[in-house]
Amino acid sequence: MSDRNLLWLRYKNGDIDALGEIFRSFFSDLYFYGLKIVPVSDMVKDVIQEMFIRLWDRRESVSEVENVKSYLIIILRRELINTVKGLNLDTFDENDINDPFTLSAEDIIIESEENEEVKARINYEIQKLTSRQREIIFLRFYNNLSFNDISIILQMNVQSVRNLLFRSLEKIRKGIGKASFQNIDIH
Repeated sequence: MSDRNLLWLRYKNGDIDALGEIFRSFFSDLYFYGLKIVPVSDMVKDVIQEMFIRLWDRRESVSEVENVKSYLIIILRRELINTVKGLNLDTFDENDINDPFTLSAEDIIIESEENEEVKARINYEIQKLTSRQREIIFLRFYNNLSFNDISIILQMNVQSVRNLLFRSLEKIRKGIGKASFQNIDIH
């Protein structure tokens, strides 16, 4: 059993310090992911905090999880979308929720390894992808999630996730030229 799964078990057994440790371990990843869905920092922070309060309140009925990070991302994604849908904000509409992912080249490649021209070309090609394609790239390369975890988060089968990621990367490769894109590992 992994350290994170042991923490989860301790949390389920009523250890508030374990929940605090889970919060500290995943806050940055959850926050960054949340900003991709709703680009309002305070709202994302509030939803994350409320999510952890509800987790504590429901600890006895929360099920066992295989991957704590994936589980938390699923909850955060659902709660952010529900929060935005429940608000009557002029700045948000259904398109904002369905097209949340704007990725920069820095989300995928390490800045010191690539020159500015290649990053600009990659960023341009990424922005031409659909929201779902950008989200898969973000989950795979920024959060280092497995295909199985991504399939659970996006409610797709694993093969569909693999196919969509492959098509997305092929589209980027064609746009920027294959030679510039060979250093990115999709496995």
